Order: sequence, then C-alpha cells, then structure tokens
Amino acid sequence: MIVRLRSRDGLERIEVDNGATLGGLKLAIQAKLGVPLDDMLLSKNPALLTAKEDALGGFTDLLDNHAGLQQLGVTHGDMVFLLYHFEREVAPAVRKADWERRPFGAHMDVATMVAAQTRIERQDAPHAASASFDFAAANAFQSYVSSAIAFSIKRGGIMYGTVDEEGNVFVNAIYEPPQQGSADSLQLERGTEEEQKADFVAERLGWKKVGWIFAQSTKERDFIMSSEEICQMAAVQDEMGEHAVTAVVATWPGEDGTPEVHFEVFQVSDQCVKLWREGWFQAQEEPAGTSTLRNPKDPKDETPVIVASKDQGEVDNDYFLVPVAVKDHEGPLENKFPVENRLLPQGIAELKQHLQARRAAPYWARLADFHLLLFLARQPNFEITEIGVLVDAARDKLPVPEGFQIIIDSMAGL
Repeated sequence: MIVRLRSRDGLERIEVDNGATLGGLKLAIQAKLGVPLDDMLLSKNPALLTAKEDALGGFTDLLDNHAGLQQLGVTHGDMVFLLYHFEREVAPAVRKADWERRPFGAHMDVATMVAAQTRIERQDAPHAASASFDFAAANAFQSYVSSAIAFSIKRGGIMYGTVDEEGNVFVNAIYEPPQQGSADSLQLERGTEEEQKADFVAERLGWKKVGWIFAQSTKERDFIMSSEEICQMAAVQDEMGEHAVTAVVATWPGEDGTPEVHFEVFQVSDQCVKLWREGWFQAQEEPAGTSTLRNPKDPKDETPVIVASKDQGEVDNDYFLVPVAVKDHEGPLENKFPVENRLLPQGIAELKQHLQARRAAPYWARLADFHLLLFLARQPNFEITEIGVLVDAARDKLPVPEGFQIIIDSMAGL
C-alpha cells in the first residue's frame, strides 16, 4: 500500500506491504529517504510539524513498532506526518524559482512579481462542513459496483439532497445517468431528458444537486485522484456550487488480503476550480497523480506555477484535495426500487413486485421512492404535471387520487 508522508520539506510517498508494521514503515523511510531511525517521529496529527521540542512527547499515536499499520489506523493513501531535525531536498529535485535566480541587483517590484506568478496553495477547510448519506442510497450504489461489476470499471452518479445553514450536506438519492466507463475513465451523459425529469422530481421534493459519486476501478494506482478526476470534481463544484461534494468508493486489500470497500468524500480547493474554469489543466494520455498546468495566456511557459517556492509545470493532485467528514442518516424517501441505467432490469415486473411488497401501506408510501417516481416520470402514461401530483403526495404523505392509483396498478398488472 501507499503511505503519503508530509514533512517540513515537502510531500513524499512510501510503498510498503499491506500487512506492514510501523517498524517496517520506518525502515522503508530510512532506506528510501535517508532519515535515521533515531531521528524519526511519526504521527497522524499534523500538529507534529509545528510543535515545540518540549511538546513532542505528546505525539504517541505511532510509537509501537510491532503494531500493524492498519491496526494503528493507517491505510492505503493515508497521510502520515514525519518529523526529523535536519534539512533535506525532497526528490525529485526541481530548479529554483525564477525570482531566486535573478542576478544580484536586478529589479522586480512586488506587484510585478505577484502578477506574474500563480502560487498553488492548500485550502485548510472545505466549504461543506460534512456530507451525510442516506444509508440505503449509499449502500445501493456501493453494493452494485462491488457485486455486479466487481469494480472492474468506473461507475458514477449524481447526488440529490439538501444543504443546511451550517454547510452540512445531506444526500438523499443518487441518480445514475447513462454513462461510459472504463478502468481509467468515466463520462456521464449529462443534460438528457431523463436528467431533466430527475431534476423535476428532486426539486419537487425540495432537493437539489449536491455533488456526485464515482467508484474507482481495481486497476492498480499509486495516487488518490487522477487529473481527470480532479477536473471532474472542479466542474461539479463550478456547476453545483461551493458546497458540492465528491464521494469516492474504492476497494483496497485488507490485512488478510481480502478486498475492503472504502467510502471517502472530498472537495477540491477554490483555486483548483478557478484554474479549471480558466483552462489551465492539460489533457493527459495516461492517468497520473499529478496535473499538468499551463497558463492559457502564456501557453509556452512550461513552469507557470509556484509550488513550495519552486517553479513547476506539474502539481501533485493532493494539493487540490480537501477532505470532508462523512456521516449517514435515513432520508425521507426509500431507495429500494431498482436504479435506472444499470445492467439489472427496471421495468413493469419490478414495479409489480415493489407495489405488492407494500400492499398494506398507504398508496403514497408505496410511491415514496425516488427511483420509482423517476421511473413513472419516464412512462408515456403520465404528463409531467401529473408526476408533480404523485411527488407531492409522497412528499407530504397525502392520499393519491384514485385515478392515478388505477393507472399505476394497471401498468403493473395488478
């Protein structure tokens, strides 16, 4: 597995076995980075890098060299903070910034220097205070990519829900549009008539688009997000607003080698969204953990940005990522009806089965499922205004007009 190391000198990666111990990680750091074991302190707490010497004794979370990394809460892709007491040049070495190489006495005022440079900076906190998922909605997506397609290709969906005044995002349903996915890439078909009907149902429920979700494939990678994924995240936030989030479902080997499913949520920084909007990101032939940036106003400049005081043309995608806390809740509607645009069927037989399983419930409760309401909206039997009546009944727990009940039961063959 890959462990990301953040020291005072920069960001690096170390690869260790999935069942490695803390001691094994330390030996790998000594061998690859040249940090002596007796001058090495590790912690998952970022405060380690700014702590005073007399406070270092308080960082005790990563001290047991015999303990497994996963036992200590360190899994693939996690960030671990590394402290030592000397200066290092983080490989690969890059040339100094242009302003550092100016001849002695050369003049450049601050305004000119700032105007000519774009500094890539981390964003400390996300706009979304948290992201809470309806358990059934998240489980339906996760189960499908795990069992039906076995993470062989990427799969995605658009998330609908609400955002409260504190910036907490609540995901109540996941719409899966027609899409083209491979092990490396994913393209959702957007702006379709079906998506417009999904928007109508969601808006009638008092929901809006709050982000998207995608599953990464099992194809081996040594990075968290590819450049394509970073750009897609930026596009979603640019479209849906600063609180829009990205949920990522992936599978990694556990301690015993058995695959484990991981569910994480991120945003990209405001700066990333701005750079994407202005056209700085360049297309890449192969997925990578870095993004190639070029200033559209000066495309010949191969090092248009400053990262950690260095002129560079590529940026580690980790610089753009901002983690979001994950929670769960029970949403106002069910998410049990088969989901659209999957390999699994969604049709009249499934409608009949769904209604029969809830025959004892009020009719509004039988319809109170986002995917069922979207299914009905796609049928020629109903006008969109009539779907509004059905959505209102499910939302407000009101009786469904008898005429609509007869039409739906007739469609289902009941």
